[in-house]
Amino acid sequence: MVKTTEVVPNKYNPNIMENEKFESLMEDLKENGWIGQPVVVNKKFEIIDGFHRWRAASILNFEKIPVVIFQPESEEHQKIVTIALNSKRGEMNPLKLAGLISELNQKYTLDELSLKLGFGVADLKDKLALTQVTVEFMEKLKKDAEDREREVPIVMNFAVSKEQEKTINDALAKIKGKSKGEKLYSLCSAYLKQE
Repeated sequence: MVKTTEVVPNKYNPNIMENEKFESLMEDLKENGWIGQPVVVNKKFEIIDGFHRWRAASILNFEKIPVVIFQPESEEHQKIVTIALNSKRGEMNPLKLAGLISELNQKYTLDELSLKLGFGVADLKDKLALTQVTVEFMEKLKKDAEDREREVPIVMNFAVSKEQEKTINDALAKIKGKSKGEKLYSLCSAYLKQE
């Protein structure tokens, strides 16, 4: 058992947790105390596994938390342990995970990482492909999606009498345009300009 304030998060953790799951974790800790896995830390008390448990305990003002001190062989080894333990639960931030795998791939082959991390080689290649995604590319995707959203037709439904339908169709027939919607838009625009 160590003071919660002595434990520090690492800067590379790719694991993310939805708010609902985190709230549930906090509720469990409030109701049952610490009955789950201890937080895995290195000798400097930097978290290797258990960031969300530590964060929940910190918010709930737990004075002490259980830890297991594990001394990895290297920084890469510590990151491998973090990924391997987190891949068995929770979700990972895809871009952070891709960055870590890319970094580890400088020292280990994809076959070695596959064995160490529990991902298939093809899956690792897919994750590495994310490192090629630039901020500019993501912004372009967002802009393209917004542009397409503006172009998506909207269906408008309204009821009219037979006589009104005839008048509307007669008016639309005299206006240039590809569709009834386009013609109605032209008619409304012309009317608004007259006001």
